[in-house]
Amino acid sequence: MTRAHIKPTLCLLLLFMILMLPAGLLQAQSAGPVVRAVLVDGEITPAMAAYLTEQIDLANDEGAVGLLLEIRTLGGQVDAAIQMRDAMVASSVPVAVYIESRAISAGALIAIAADTIVMAPGSHMGAAKPIPDDPKTVAFVSGEFRSTAEKNNRDPQIAMAMVDETIAIEGLVAAGEILDMTAQEAKANGYADHLASGRAEALKALGWDNATLVQGEMNFRHRIAQFLSSYTVASILLTVGMLALIAELFTPGFGVAGTIGIISFALYFTSGYLAGYTELWSAAIFLAGIVLIIIEIIVPGFGIFGISGLIALVVGVVFSAPTVGQGILTLMIALGATVAAIPILIKLFGKSRLIQRMVLSHAETVANGYVHTRTERDLTGQTGVALTDLRPAGLVRIGSERVDALTEGGYIARGTPVTVVHMQGTKVFVTTRDEPESGS
Repeated sequence: MTRAHIKPTLCLLLLFMILMLPAGLLQAQSAGPVVRAVLVDGEITPAMAAYLTEQIDLANDEGAVGLLLEIRTLGGQVDAAIQMRDAMVASSVPVAVYIESRAISAGALIAIAADTIVMAPGSHMGAAKPIPDDPKTVAFVSGEFRSTAEKNNRDPQIAMAMVDETIAIEGLVAAGEILDMTAQEAKANGYADHLASGRAEALKALGWDNATLVQGEMNFRHRIAQFLSSYTVASILLTVGMLALIAELFTPGFGVAGTIGIISFALYFTSGYLAGYTELWSAAIFLAGIVLIIIEIIVPGFGIFGISGLIALVVGVVFSAPTVGQGILTLMIALGATVAAIPILIKLFGKSRLIQRMVLSHAETVANGYVHTRTERDLTGQTGVALTDLRPAGLVRIGSERVDALTEGGYIARGTPVTVVHMQGTKVFVTTRDEPESGS
């Protein structure tokens, strides 16, 4: 392209940009207010928490007038719900929830965190008793519910009664029961600001019915992470991975079991990475543990490589989980299943290569080609004295040496002069000087 053609081309591009700029501004102005809708459906997982955080950021960036969470969940992981609660509290865009059917357990915490709660007739919320329900866990979760309710000017006792069965509220829940409120009960007690029979009615009650609704969608990465990071699937992946690697020890070469083990571990760590709670260093430590254990199998004995490998495996699994507690629990489940499966594998396949290296499975007899080692010199014919009674074993002195010796079956008292009659490997047979030699 010549210089003469460059100037007209640049002028046309500049004119195009000038013409498009007002059109873009006009389009933005005509778009009007925006409400972003997010579906919270299924188990509450770290992947869902990452997805919601991303949607809240988008709502803030695009200047949305509101964010509507449509909740249909039986609960899930409390740590993930807390992460979602924190993102909702930090949002500069007003957040409302529409409970279409149920907001149970961790879902109730997310609902309470919203600025406005809308419930469909027939829906319910609560029943957030934690598992395990030890006093420490109950106190922690109850505190999260209480502080969240207080922030939004809701009765904290009602929020705590969803977690702690020792709390009784007259006319609502008796002692020994966990609170689960219907839509009507929630409306009567300040835990539902509106009742609505559908999304359109909920938007109208919120004053957002004239806004443009933008539906947030989970992308492929979020969907995969949501499935793999669920508590049940994560535990299964880790268990299958360990069982497969153990099974590989029982089969010659590297085959299907080893491949399944590698894939299971890869999916376990990939799910955490996609969900945003697993760092690459934890996966690297786990891989290093596998390598160290392989080295230990090759090198005889159980030493520094084996111990270091086991420690690395534990650290890698525990710190790749959303919380240390969940990592320990998942690891214990996987280890328990693995230990229970080892006797079954031994019955099906026999002893593994590792067990065969550690346990002697045959006798070292002369018939099998084994011979006893001999001492450095032959003592046959040499004389000495018994240092202890020989009954028939004892200690004798031959020259300047102290030697373990055996008699031919008789008793020799301490201090008796003895003669070495013959040797068998490292065994020294003696007799008294006045006895005839064996076999003579």
